[in-house]
Order: sequence, then C-alpha cells, then structure tokens
Amino acid sequence: MSWNQQKVEDLKKLWNDGVATSRIGEQLGFTKNAVIGKAFRLGLERRQNSRKKISQPTSFSSTTLYRETSSSSSISVKKEPIRRREKFNFKKSIVGTGNFRSCQWPIGDPLEEGFHYCGGQNIPTKPYCIEHFKKAYNVDEKYLDRLLDFLHEKN
Repeated sequence: MSWNQQKVEDLKKLWNDGVATSRIGEQLGFTKNAVIGKAFRLGLERRQNSRKKISQPTSFSSTTLYRETSSSSSISVKKEPIRRREKFNFKKSIVGTGNFRSCQWPIGDPLEEGFHYCGGQNIPTKPYCIEHFKKAYNVDEKYLDRLLDFLHEKN
C-alpha cells in the first residue's frame, strides 16, 4: 500500500479528531507504525500517549507521599506531604574491591548462634580459600592451577 492524497487527508482528519493510531491504521490499511511515521513526516502535532494519566493537576516528586488529614472543626480534607528518606545508608561492602583478609565462605545458618565465616587464607583478590573457591565457582584443578600461577607471577 502507498499513501495517496485521499489517505493523507483522511489521516490528517482522524489524527486531529484524536482517533488512536492503531484505529487509523485499520481504517486506512496501514500499520500503527506506518501511521505514526507518516504523521511525523507530515509535521502533524504530536499527541500525548493515551496510556498516560492526564488528570494529574500538579506534578510531585516520586519521594513525596500524601497523608489525608481532617480537622475536627472543618469537613474539608487536607493533603500534607510526607517525605521519604532521601538517602539509604548501606554498609560498605568488601565484595568487588579485592580487599579480602580471609575466606568469606559462610558456615552455618546466619539466624542461629554459631554462624561464622571460614576465615582461612583466601586466594589473593578472591573472597574464598582454595576449597571454597572450587565449590563456589565449580572450577577444575587445571584452571585453579593456572589462576594461582598467574596471581603468584603478578605479585
């Protein structure tokens, strides 16, 4: 299908009437994307996405919540802003830094008494000792030997 003068005029009319692009495409025998492309090339006014809510009177930041409050002397309901915490305080993690002093393999249940980390000598720049590294990454002996040789040569 190609665009002829009649279809272009129909597109302009339907577009200005606010008909959905998929409906325009069905009526004119084109795809939704073809309709949007032609409208763009014709310089027709851009329309808001119909999926977006237009009824929002004021824009608020995503960190603002509202609590409805009412006073006893008045029936009107006021909305007062509640601020969420802007920043979260996270503990600094050693994972990814390569600054490991001992094996970080967890032993036991973290919710029970007696939970601890292995604490054995770790592979340089790795979080685990040799045995736990093999379990964590499922490596074979040849790969591990090459890795250890490489790390030994590097230091």
